[in-house]
Amino acid sequence: MKKPLTKMTNKELRQYISKNRNDEVAFSQGLEVLMSRKKDGLKYPPPSTMNYHEIEAILKAKITQE
Repeated sequence: MKKPLTKMTNKELRQYISKNRNDEVAFSQGLEVLMSRKKDGLKYPPPSTMNYHEIEAILKAKITQE
């Protein structure tokens, strides 16, 4: 018996999506569940409205996080 998509881990979902990439319905369902788990990150304004120093500070913070 197949495990429900909502009970799969993210790794299992990625494998499921890869395995079913030619099945449009299965692929879409798996991707929808996987994307629904994505955490909302911090949203920034468009770079065109920010000055150089603001962008530099954001990038440096992201680099040090990883």
